[in-house]
Amino acid sequence: MDEYQIRSWKETVESAGCSVESSEPIAVIRRKNGAFLFALLHTSVVAPEGYKLPNILFVRGDACIVVPLLRNRDSGEERFLMVRQRRIGNGQMSLEFPAGMLDQNSDAAGTAVREMDEETGLAVKEGDLFPLCETKLYSSAGASDEAVFYFGCIIEVDDAQFQSFTNRKTGCASENEHISTVLMTRAEAEKQSTSLQARLGFFLFEDYMKKHDISK
Repeated sequence: MDEYQIRSWKETVESAGCSVESSEPIAVIRRKNGAFLFALLHTSVVAPEGYKLPNILFVRGDACIVVPLLRNRDSGEERFLMVRQRRIGNGQMSLEFPAGMLDQNSDAAGTAVREMDEETGLAVKEGDLFPLCETKLYSSAGASDEAVFYFGCIIEVDDAQFQSFTNRKTGCASENEHISTVLMTRAEAEKQSTSLQARLGFFLFEDYMKKHDISK
């Protein structure tokens, strides 16, 4: 297979000193338009130390997550803009930050801007974003290639726009996305969210603010 995501995985493991002897698809999942989505591979990869790595890999590709803080310029109130959607992995209504997967024709920041618009309806520019970590972070490297770029942004809006993000309906129904937006403090969200990525997003955001001496 010559999919971008698989080529990217091979380049990554080879840059770490490993040798990819083979990679054969067990299953490939595509979008409705035929574009690559996921793949399960049977691989043969030799570590630089000479032994073989576990042979099953779930290819997802890279993703991005945005931690947006909204400031109400009229009241001074601040809340994180988050999304709720039901997830197939546990069936629960998950409380998360806007996120999405990168494809061959998009970079991390560009994807972050697109996902913010699609999932929340808030239009931001790449210049509004700041990286919360100096590198992408792997979510489960023992079985998957997925790595996540974390971004933050602080957006000031008027009171009417601020209030409009309470229970706004978004998402693409044709792709089984049924999303609603919510405004929350970190304390409120952490009482409800079971998302590891959301918890990490809060930590990285607060850490960034402290390191750069930025007052919320």
